[in-house]
Amino acid sequence: MTAGLAGPARSAEYLANRDSASLPDRLNAFARLVQIGSARSRADGFSTELLKESEALLARVGQRLRLSADHTVAVLAGGTGSGKSSLFNMLAGADFSPVGMVRPVTRTPHACVWGMAGAGPLLDWIGVEDRNRYARSSALDDGERSLSGLLLLDLPDHDSVLAEPFHGVQRLVSLADLMVWVLDPQKYADAAVHSRYLVPMAGHSAVIAVVLNQVDRLSSDQVNDCVEDLQRLLDAEGLHDTRVVVTSALTGAGVEDLRRLLTEAVIARESMAERIRADVDALAARFTPYAGEFDSGTADQAGVAAPQAGETALTDAFAQAAGIAAICRTVQSVRELRAADYVGWPVSWLAERVVRRDPIRKIRLGTLWDELRGVSAAPTDAQAAEIDNAITAAGDTIASGLPAPWSATVRAAARARIDDIPGELGAAVAEALPAENSVTPWWRLGAAWQGLLLGGAVAGIAWVAALLVVGVFHLVSGAPAAFTRPGLLTWAGALAVGCGLLGWLSSLLLMLIAVRSTNGERERCEQQMREAVAQVVRELVLMPAQQEVAEFSRFREALAIARGAL
Repeated sequence: MTAGLAGPARSAEYLANRDSASLPDRLNAFARLVQIGSARSRADGFSTELLKESEALLARVGQRLRLSADHTVAVLAGGTGSGKSSLFNMLAGADFSPVGMVRPVTRTPHACVWGMAGAGPLLDWIGVEDRNRYARSSALDDGERSLSGLLLLDLPDHDSVLAEPFHGVQRLVSLADLMVWVLDPQKYADAAVHSRYLVPMAGHSAVIAVVLNQVDRLSSDQVNDCVEDLQRLLDAEGLHDTRVVVTSALTGAGVEDLRRLLTEAVIARESMAERIRADVDALAARFTPYAGEFDSGTADQAGVAAPQAGETALTDAFAQAAGIAAICRTVQSVRELRAADYVGWPVSWLAERVVRRDPIRKIRLGTLWDELRGVSAAPTDAQAAEIDNAITAAGDTIASGLPAPWSATVRAAARARIDDIPGELGAAVAEALPAENSVTPWWRLGAAWQGLLLGGAVAGIAWVAALLVVGVFHLVSGAPAAFTRPGLLTWAGALAVGCGLLGWLSSLLLMLIAVRSTNGERERCEQQMREAVAQVVRELVLMPAQQEVAEFSRFREALAIARGAL
């Protein structure tokens, strides 16, 4: 009976092109995935089970890499009576692992190490007791030197009630660099082995081998039929790269093929890296639903909505909620009142302040700035509701098209500082208010002109009075003849009336100019306030949302690297 290898073997080209990203880069990217996901593992966030498994993998990989990199951990796993302990002893060249006579069973793991130096911490980590460790370093002959660095484990029978429970065997399998499953012709299709171990490890087929043992019980045709059926079963389960080795622990047939498989793994020093890559592949694939439409060739192709897209609408809503238009109209009213103090006709000014003593105007002019500060201090409840609705709408727009949980985290980021918005908005509006007592330079020129006209009018009135007292009513004796000249009274009256009329007309014209000027000031004030409000929008709403969108892009990039695509 001949024994040999069946199934596709890994080629040098496969190993060279396994990843476009190095293993350290992939591990770093995978760690970023876990970090990003852990920060978003609340309700409707990343799966806590996935994150726990990923953290466990990173911890396991970190421990494995810190331990001996010169050893390849290969495990012989199988069910009761499959003959794996006999194969283990044949490979080890001694009866290290006990073989049951009545009911063959392996209860605890046994290890044979070709080259024990540095393997102690690795065996401690795996959990092999000292009494079950065997070294081949002192007995290496020329034929076994190529196995130097192999740490071969005979695992407990996965189906024995006396062995460790299922999770114990599964843990040991998870620590292996190369997994060798020993099956016998009667139970090679055992559902327990395939469903529990082989199918879940389909992504690890490059570091899995299946040994069809005890073929001495079969004819050559039966062996071929079993191998073909086993290979078909493995292919159907996605284990396309899994090797199939045919052996007989009784006759020794095929044991050299199995030894050669182990030798290739030791020489290539790729099994540990391949196992880690396969573990990362399996878990990274489970992160892909969180990336939306994802192509492994690029990290960011979905085209998410830019947070800046809603800045204008959000600024409009905030400006309306803050009452910018009303505030700026009030500012204009204050400026017009202040301009009237300078360019208005002084007679009217004196009438209001000296004769009439208009208290309403004084109160209005004196308290308007206090009113403005009060208005800009914080929005009302209704305005706060408008702000809340605007943020909700903006968050929905930015989060549109993002997969869960990112759609929720972007909305949450947009609302993260919502309690700070009223105060920041009020402070921004108050800061944009113009100086309370600022004076436009041309107002002073207007005031000087009005003062000159007022002086002319007063001089004219005084002249008229003097002419009446001296020249008309002769109340002063010995007056100069000039006071009695005809026409002087007319000229004096014309001066008084002309200056007064010109002053009144000037006040109308100057106030018209002042109104137009303050209207421009109102527009500039409104623009400055909108810019201040827009800054609040960017800092408190859009930037947090933008950071979350950027984190989503970093997540997609890390996922692409973790999957070996970049």
